[in-house]
Amino acid sequence: MPAPDTRPRAQHLADRLPPLPAAMRGNAGRERARHAFVTRTLTALRTERSITGDRAEDWRRVASELAMLGQMAAPGDDFQVAVFDLEALARLTVGLEPAPAGPPSGTGPRGGDMIFPWQAGEDDWISVPGGPAGPFVSTAMAMPNQAGIARTVVVVSQRHRYHAGSSHADVHIEDGTRIERLDAEVERARAEEQWNEDHSAWHNR
Repeated sequence: MPAPDTRPRAQHLADRLPPLPAAMRGNAGRERARHAFVTRTLTALRTERSITGDRAEDWRRVASELAMLGQMAAPGDDFQVAVFDLEALARLTVGLEPAPAGPPSGTGPRGGDMIFPWQAGEDDWISVPGGPAGPFVSTAMAMPNQAGIARTVVVVSQRHRYHAGSSHADVHIEDGTRIERLDAEVERARAEEQWNEDHSAWHNR
C-alpha cells in the first residue's frame, strides 16, 4: 500500500501559519528564527523535498518549533491557539511518512551502516563524518538562525579516551548528513586496547 501523500498537509499548515505577532519579534530574534524555520521546512515538505533527508524528522522538528512558538505567545490569543492546532496536526503527520531509504548495510567508510543521528540508540557506537567516534549519547536540533536554517547536534561520548570522567563531544552536522553506526563490541575492545597502550606509554616515558 503506497504511503499517504502528506504534501497537502504541508500546504495546509503553510496556509494557516499566522504571521509572528509584533510582541514576539524581540527576544534576540529567537521566535523570528523559529517562525522562519517552520516556513522554510513546510516549503520543502509541500514540494516532496526534505530538509533533513527524513521527512518524518522534518515534521517532528516543525511540531517542536511550533510548540516553542506557542509557549512564548500570549496565553489564549489567536496566534497561540493557531500554532498549537498546527503542532497537533504536524505530530499526527509524523507517522504517515515512510522510513527513508538508506545506503546498503555495511557501506560506510569504516564498514558500518550509514544512518541519520536520530536513528541511533543508546547502545550504539557511532562515527561522525570528519568528527569523533564513540558511544552515542544524544542528538537534537540546534537553534535555527535568522534564515530558518538549523543544524543537527550529535553528542558523542569520549569516556573511552580518558582514565576518568565523562567527557562528551558536541558535533554540529549539516542538513541530510548521516553518521556511521559501527560494531560496538569491536569498537569497545579496540578502544580499550588503545587506552592500555597509551597508558603504558605514558608511564614508561
